[in-house]
Parts: sequence; structure tokens; C-alpha cells
Amino acid sequence: MYIYEWERTSCLVLLTLLPVMGGLAVCSSGEISFNFLGFLCALTTNVCEVLQSVLSKTVLSDASYDYNPAELQFYPNAVGVAVQAVGWLFLVSRSSLQQLTDPHLLVVMLLDGISFHGQTITAYVLMSYVSPVTYSVANTTKRAVLIWLSVLVFGNAITLSSGLGTVMVIAGVLMYSRAKQHDQTKRILFSVPSTQVDRHY
Repeated sequence: MYIYEWERTSCLVLLTLLPVMGGLAVCSSGEISFNFLGFLCALTTNVCEVLQSVLSKTVLSDASYDYNPAELQFYPNAVGVAVQAVGWLFLVSRSSLQQLTDPHLLVVMLLDGISFHGQTITAYVLMSYVSPVTYSVANTTKRAVLIWLSVLVFGNAITLSSGLGTVMVIAGVLMYSRAKQHDQTKRILFSVPSTQVDRHY
């Protein structure tokens, strides 16, 4: 966010991100199965998600662009279909296509697509109200919730690290919210633009 828009974030806000990230790491520690290629893919995914949230926020908040969340959902997905169509021609096997005749698989894919659509358009609506950093914090909280859902749905064992990590994430989110409110109060009090707020206070 800072690199793209040169927007300064106070040290207090940055420090509150540590328990959020640390809590998620503690939650995930009980499910560690390290693979270097998987690590690189996960890292690339996170970078792409952050870049997407910053660019989406730019489009949603810039008055020169007249796009609502539904339109912002449609156009990037249309581009994504065009890009994936090329890979689909070369990577999808004939046996995979034959499996699409399975009614159960078709229903699962339909529900998966509807769920993904709901998740992404909700994300765009959220991004229209909050900053990319706040959205990323909310996204991190979502991942902690997903870990607990995996415990409930798949019957994974509940561990001390899962509980401790969840508490850390929730505490970090609460501290982040308070720090943002303090940052906003200071900005209003001194009538300083957000890009000029000193990071060291």
C-alpha cells in the first residue's frame, strides 16, 4: 500500500499487525506440511491478493472511474476466463472432461462457483468502505476462521496452538481497530492529510 500510493501508516498500527500475523502462524503450526514449491505458490498468491486489493480500492475510490462492486467483479473475471481458456486447451485432459458428466460433480462445481462469486463480490463491497490494509487484516481473520471450520467439518483434532493462535488473531484485530481509531482521531485533531501522518508516534 505504501509503495503503490506512498501512504504512510503509523508505527502503532504496524505493531498491531504482529499479533495478527503471529496468531495465524500459531494456528497453522499444527498443520505444517512444508513444500518449497507450495510455499512459493502461497507467497505469490498473497502478493497477488494484496496487489489486487490495492488496485481495486483505487478503482472504487477514484471519482474518475464509475465502477460499482458488481462491475468490478465482472470485468476482471471476464479477463480471467480469456486467460484461463488458453491454458485449458493445453492442460485439461480428455478424462477430466468425461468426469463432468457426473451429476454430483456438476452440483459441487456449481455450488463452488456460486460461493466463490459471493465471496469475491462481498470482498469488493468491503474494499469500497475500508483501506487495503484493513481488508488484509480482515482477510487474515477469515483464514483463522477457516482453520476452525476445518476442525468442525473434517474432524481435525483441536490443539492448544489452534486456540492460542485464534485468541492472538482476535486480540490483534481489536488492537488494530483501536490503533486505526487513534490514528484517525489524531489526523482530525491536527487536520493532517493521511499521507502526511508521521509514522513515529
